[in-house]
Amino acid sequence: MDRIAATIDELTAGFISGALNCDGAVRDVSATRIGTGQVALSLRLDLDLSDDAPPDLPQVLVAKIPSPDAESREAARMHLTYHKEVGFYRDLAGVVSVPHPTVRYAVIDAASGDFTLFMHQAHGDVGDQLAGCSLADATAMVDAAVGLHAPTWGRANELANDGWLTLPDPSGASTRQAIYSMLLPGFIDRFQHRLPTDVMDAARWLGDNLEQLLALSRLPLCVVHGDYRLDNMLFERTGQSSVVTVLDWQTAAFSRGPNDIAYCVGSGLQLDDRRSHELAFVERYWEGLIGAGVDCTLDDVRHDYTIGTVSGLGMAVIASQVVTATERGDEMFAVMAERHAQQMIDNDVFALVHGGSE
Repeated sequence: MDRIAATIDELTAGFISGALNCDGAVRDVSATRIGTGQVALSLRLDLDLSDDAPPDLPQVLVAKIPSPDAESREAARMHLTYHKEVGFYRDLAGVVSVPHPTVRYAVIDAASGDFTLFMHQAHGDVGDQLAGCSLADATAMVDAAVGLHAPTWGRANELANDGWLTLPDPSGASTRQAIYSMLLPGFIDRFQHRLPTDVMDAARWLGDNLEQLLALSRLPLCVVHGDYRLDNMLFERTGQSSVVTVLDWQTAAFSRGPNDIAYCVGSGLQLDDRRSHELAFVERYWEGLIGAGVDCTLDDVRHDYTIGTVSGLGMAVIASQVVTATERGDEMFAVMAERHAQQMIDNDVFALVHGGSE
């Protein structure tokens, strides 16, 4: 039976050795928390290895286990958050070419949602959601997304897995709007003194029009990351170029690929850079899909990208209300809401519904 360590105390040398099928190879372990993850707990594991440890066993692993916060764990259980990350590494990592960490152990208890992931340490600097990113970083993210979307494009029925990667429910858009509308008052109450009126107006508009807007999508489904932004990326930068590793697959799902692109471009770039280069990034993404053998038109990609501009504001509203509040977290959600509301305005997403405006 696969074993699970759901707390730091359970991540013993014996557990790690057993999980990796190398009993006795790990003599001792030291765990250090990584980042401020609000959904799961990420840890650096420094391993003291025996002399006869397998040569491919690194001295440093990264572990992910459930959050110690009961509220965050319950939210993860409801949304299959942990199931999705384990499922991605177990079922999809070999299908896609998007750069991601190498996983050595991925086990979850289907009933409780308790899980354990062991990964090789990925290298690079973590993106800074508040500061934003360079054009080179954005280029790396757009190109990497092609490696996720193209291999899964139009394959939803083939790749669906009832345990975590489910086909969209026909009533999903309605449910999503209902959830968004239920959480919107809490978002407004918490952020109304931090955010300008046009952001709140866009948030309210989305509460009234999300379901109808999503119904207008043209492209087939593919697997998307779902939270494709800087805090979930590592960048190795050389000169004017960047190489990205994509982390945190807890929101992987079937959707339209341009959602990820609109999300990363809108949340990552500063306003002037986004306005100046947005269309070029959309075209680069489309060219990447075509080069990977996907059959789609630039017009359809642009259309679904416009719809995708609401994904960041929707995430800011929903996520801010279902995870434990922190000072940095609230500032991140406020910045995301501000950038994505302006992205919605600049792309005139409002005109797609009833030809109306905000």
